[in-house]
Amino acid sequence: MFMGAWSLSSEPSPNDLYSVKAPYNFSRFVTAKNTKLLQEMDSEKAFNTNYRVKKFHEWQKYMDDEAYVVPVSNSYSVNAVNSKITGYSLKPSAANSLWYNVGIAK
Repeated sequence: MFMGAWSLSSEPSPNDLYSVKAPYNFSRFVTAKNTKLLQEMDSEKAFNTNYRVKKFHEWQKYMDDEAYVVPVSNSYSVNAVNSKITGYSLKPSAANSLWYNVGIAK
């Protein structure tokens, strides 16, 4: 059994983990269908949110059917934030301007 771990970027694309040239594709699983679904998911058409969600669902179903990667562990992190802190967000989309919005309420 091979065990590996990684964290995700703020871009919700599995290309970094499961594409042909992905450095973290530890299982080295590659199929034409997987490549096609990953490319469609990050294509120009994917700027349409409904299209991208549809492609994510297709890819997730495919991955579930193939079951070539089976998670055997998971980790969690807890972030304690004082109730007086304002503008703080754990959303990945807020990462680039996190400290710009943070303040303290009296």
